[in-house]
Amino acid sequence: MAKRKIYLTLAALIGFAWGARAQESPWYAGLGGGTSFGQATFSSITEEGVRNWGIQGGVFGGYKFSRLVSVEAGFQYGRQSQFNLDCCPYWLGTDGTWKATQVLDRDGWYFEDLTVPTRWFKLGLQANFNLLSFIKSNDHWFLDLSPQISAVNTKSTWQGNLSHGQGYHEEVQAANWHLGLGGQLGFAYAFNNLVKLGIYGGVTALTGKRFDMIPNTAHKTNLIWDAGLKLTFSFGKSRKKEAAAVAAAEAAAAAEAARLAAGQAAKEQAVREAAAKAAEEQAARAESERLAREEQSRAAAVEQSALDTAIPSIYFALNESKYEDKYIAGLEQVLSILAEHPDFKLQILGYASKSGSERYNQRLSEQRAEEVLYWFVGRQVSMDRLDGRGCGVDQSASEEEGRRVELKFVK
Repeated sequence: MAKRKIYLTLAALIGFAWGARAQESPWYAGLGGGTSFGQATFSSITEEGVRNWGIQGGVFGGYKFSRLVSVEAGFQYGRQSQFNLDCCPYWLGTDGTWKATQVLDRDGWYFEDLTVPTRWFKLGLQANFNLLSFIKSNDHWFLDLSPQISAVNTKSTWQGNLSHGQGYHEEVQAANWHLGLGGQLGFAYAFNNLVKLGIYGGVTALTGKRFDMIPNTAHKTNLIWDAGLKLTFSFGKSRKKEAAAVAAAEAAAAAEAARLAAGQAAKEQAVREAAAKAAEEQAARAESERLAREEQSRAAAVEQSALDTAIPSIYFALNESKYEDKYIAGLEQVLSILAEHPDFKLQILGYASKSGSERYNQRLSEQRAEEVLYWFVGRQVSMDRLDGRGCGVDQSASEEEGRRVELKFVK
């Protein structure tokens, strides 16, 4: 009989709303309710599934700025129970201390014998964004994404049989306030401009202590989930909104007329700005190209200067292919230039004096070039960058000038 009265009342409300044809008002209020779950150290949903369905309900009211955005405040009250998860075989004393095993001289519960009912209420503020508002032909369906901030008060009770068969015991915990951050996702249908019915689901993450007051072990979340039905009623004087709509239409028409009147001037201004911008861009490109050419010229001059670097020859004693240590500083300078210019190569040309046979002098000039070449190889210069060769006797040079190695940079 009671269920029949509820159905008749709901049908009467929907029928009344369906018959109304008033324009939608920005103000609305409603009520909702359904189920709730929670997880802190204990959880309403365990490995065995849902062991207890919590209940929650509340009222709300808000203001709709547009089809897309509305803001509302609400109050919710709920109750649910949390149970131990299989991973946590601990013992909890009535004084709030927990251990891996029981403390013999204290009263307490094993976690598996403990249930924690929790009552909570929430004062929340949320913004609703209707994701279906962009469909112009849609006037009835709503898909709301709603971030929420809230103040949440929780109070839990530890219930169960004490260890060592001491019987059933309850321990009421102090109430705690939390800052809640979360949101809801809702889907609804508007029967007309006055009534909307929908479903929703949401989650709230709580700051501060675990709301079940069980000491932290393996699980350190602090969440409350809620889901259910939501019935919304719009109210207010529709004529004001109609007048506002007419005024908005007239203002839009006036703005359009002003836009058309100023259109030609705006076009001419846009053309002038575009021409000025093009001139600036052309000047910037020309300046960039000039700077690039100057930089290229400077780089080429630096490279040519390095190529033209005069490198003193290395002189050897009669019949010797080993150079003296005094030439190492000059070789180090050549090595640094090779490091600064990776595209440079080095010619190493060995010579001999007129003393001795032609065959002997040819071999001696090669040995002198090789001696210098392997000095560079020993300092990590690639063979690909070194061109060493023996040139035999320099007929135009004196005896002392003929016994030498010449170095020259090439590309």
